[in-house]
This record gives sequence, C-alpha cells and structure tokens, in this order.
Amino acid sequence: MTELQNEFLYKMSNHLRKGLAEVNAKVNDLYKIEELEDYMDIPDSPIEHIKAALMPLVVQVNDFQDYAETVTNRMELDLQEVDIHALMDGVLMMADQLAEHKGGIEIEEDIPEKLPSIEGDPTRLSQALLNYIHNAVKFTDNGTVTIRVVREPDRILFEVSDSGIGIAEENQEKVFEPFETILEDKSDPRLGFGLGLKIVEHIVDLHDGETWFESKAGAGSSFFFTVPL
Repeated sequence: MTELQNEFLYKMSNHLRKGLAEVNAKVNDLYKIEELEDYMDIPDSPIEHIKAALMPLVVQVNDFQDYAETVTNRMELDLQEVDIHALMDGVLMMADQLAEHKGGIEIEEDIPEKLPSIEGDPTRLSQALLNYIHNAVKFTDNGTVTIRVVREPDRILFEVSDSGIGIAEENQEKVFEPFETILEDKSDPRLGFGLGLKIVEHIVDLHDGETWFESKAGAGSSFFFTVPL
C-alpha cells in the first residue's frame, strides 16, 4: 500500500472506531432505563442482539485501527515496569474464557515462579499474547494450548503452542503478512482479515524484541516473541 492509502486507512478506521464507540455507549445507556429492564440479559431480546452484533465489529475496527497505526508509525508505547506474573494473570483469565467459549480445548501454562520485571507496555504486550492465543484456540478443534514464559540470559521468551491444524510449509511465508490466510475455503468461519500477527510483530518490534514461529501441517504450531531484559 502507498503512503497515501495508509493515511486514508488510518483516517477511515479512526472515524469508524469513534462512531462505533458512540453507538456502543448509547446501547449501554439503554441498560439504565428502568422501563427496559425486562429486555436486559435475555438472549433473544432486541437489545442483546444489538449488543452481540456490535462486539465483533468493535474488535475488527480496533484491529484495522491498530494496523493503520503500524503502517503510519503512529503506535506509541506506554513504557513502564511490568510485573510478568501480573501480566500473565490477566492474559490467562482471557485465555480460559476463549477456550471455554470454543469448547474442547485445555489451557496449560508453564510459568516459572521467579521472573524479573521488564520494561514494556503491559496493554500492548497483553494484546500480542492474546492475538497469539486467539489464533491458537481458533485453529485447534480439540486439544491443548500451552502458554509458556522462559527467562533467557538477556531476554524473556513468551511462547504460545497448540496441537491444532498446523501450517503447511508452502503457506508459512504468508503467516505474518497482512490480509493473507492459510485457509483455502474462503467461507470458513475462522477466516479473518489477517491483521493480528502483523500487529503482534509491530508491537514486539517497538519493544526491540523478536517474533517467529515453528509449525508443521497436522502437528500444531508454536509462536514466540521476546522482550529484552
């Protein structure tokens, strides 16, 4: 994409995110109206249908906004001292929710008791890990997703491994490319916009870390990133 196209993508996604945020706020205001209490928290009510329809749109537009920030170099980090265990507590809670929603998946963790703090943006690092985990859950029908943290001499290694479908060798060059997919069936419900891993790569680059993966068709995948100590 050209610089002009990237700038247009940024402005468009920013406009859409603001618009969706306003609509979401108005829907949330409905929950405060006493006369509508009978329609709240009921799966088939119109309000709950609207809320459910909004959620994936908000997620998708946020991904477009984050991607637009990567290609226009607008993404900024809120650097602070990060307690890795506190970071992982939040990530693991979300991972459990993703696995429970999907069904048939067990979340395993391998995290040492003693870990040093790191300098980083906890929100962005959580986002990077959850993007990995979301993909692992999405492409694993039955099995395990393992979240591992390893202290190395000069860096912390984060790993998300799964026992899912894996990635064929001929598709591996596409993995970190935006708008690409390893799925041949374009009607597959798992099909997204292919932005999550590119966003992870950019977040990790901003932390002066490295990003890579190992995979084999039919034998699962392992995705890694590092953050320097």
